[in-house]
Amino acid sequence: MQKKKTQMKLFITVFAALAVLVIVQNLVREKVISLSVPDNAGVSVLETVDNSLVCIFQDGKVVTWDWNTLPQPTGDFMAASDRAILLDAGHLAAVNRDGKKVLTVYTLPDGQKQKDLSVGWDDQDVSLRISPDKQSVALIRRNAADSKGGVLYEFLTVDLEKERVALPVSLSMQADSEDFVDTALNNGGVLVAVGSKDDTGRTAAVDLRKGTILWDVEYPGTDEFCSIAVSPDGTSFYAGSRDGILYKLNAVTGEMVKKIHLLEEGETRPITNDTSVLNLAFSPDGRYYVATINPKAYIVKTESDEIAHDFSPADRLVSKIAFSPDNQFVATSDIRAGYPVKIWPMPEGNK
Repeated sequence: MQKKKTQMKLFITVFAALAVLVIVQNLVREKVISLSVPDNAGVSVLETVDNSLVCIFQDGKVVTWDWNTLPQPTGDFMAASDRAILLDAGHLAAVNRDGKKVLTVYTLPDGQKQKDLSVGWDDQDVSLRISPDKQSVALIRRNAADSKGGVLYEFLTVDLEKERVALPVSLSMQADSEDFVDTALNNGGVLVAVGSKDDTGRTAAVDLRKGTILWDVEYPGTDEFCSIAVSPDGTSFYAGSRDGILYKLNAVTGEMVKKIHLLEEGETRPITNDTSVLNLAFSPDGRYYVATINPKAYIVKTESDEIAHDFSPADRLVSKIAFSPDNQFVATSDIRAGYPVKIWPMPEGNK
C-alpha cells in the first residue's frame, strides 16, 4: 500500500511539473510574434531602418513591416536579387546576379524603380555595402579566376545621386588558397574584407576615398574569418571566426585588440560541428550587438564586450537578426526556405 502511495505521489508530481512547463511554454509563445511569408526562399538581409523592418529573401523578394503595426506587412515586391542594401527608410538598392551587372534603386515600401546604373560585367560577381550613417555606398567586384587561378578583387564607391562609379582599388589573390567572404564599410570610407589565407584569418582594408590599401594582415593561430561588422563609433571592426571567437580589431591599423569568447569552455556543436560566428549586427542605439553560433544568438554589451544574454530561437539556422527601434524586441530569421521571421522580447534588464 505504501509503495502505491509513493508511486501515486511521484505520478502527481511529474504531471504537475509537466503542466507547469506547458503553461510556461504557452506564455513564452504568446510573446513571440511570427511574421509568415508564404513560399519564401530563405532570408539574406534583415534590418531595421527608422521604424521599418525590412526583409530581403534569397530570390530577391522584399517584404517590409512597420514595427508599430506588426504583423501586417506594409510592402511586398521583387528586387533584382538579394544582393541589396537599404539606402534609407524609403529606398533600397540591389544588383542582379546574372548577366551585365546593373544597380537598381527602388522606393520603399512600394518597390517602384527609381534608377538603373551599370556597375559591372557579366563575368563579375558584384555585391554592395553601405556605411552605418548611410552616406557611402561601396561596390565589391570579384572577377573570374584567370588561367593561373588568380582572382582580382575591385573595391570602389558609387555616387547614386550623380550616377557615377569611382576608379577601383584592386587586390589580387590565389583562388585555391585564399578568399574573402564578407566585407563592411565604416563612415570614414574604409572598407574591410575578411577571409583567409592558407586557412588563417585575414583582413584587408581599403581607403576608398584615397584609393589606397591600408593593410593586408594575417593573424597566426586563428581560423578563417567569416563575418565582419563596424562598431557604431567607427573605432573598431569585429571579425567573427570559424572557431567560435569574435575578434575586436583597431579600425586604423587592423591590430587585434581583444578576443571575445562566445562559447563556454568545452562547449561544442555536436550536430553541425560548426562554430562559425555569424550575423553580426548592432542595436539602433549602439548599446548592444548580436552574434550567432547556431543554434544560439548572443546579445553582447558594446561597452564591455560581455555577453548580456543568449537564447536559442526556435528556428535553428538563424540567418539574420535585427533590433527594434526601441531595443525592446529582436527579430530573427532563418536561412532555410519557408520559415517565418520571429519577433522576440528582449530579456528584462537588457533593454
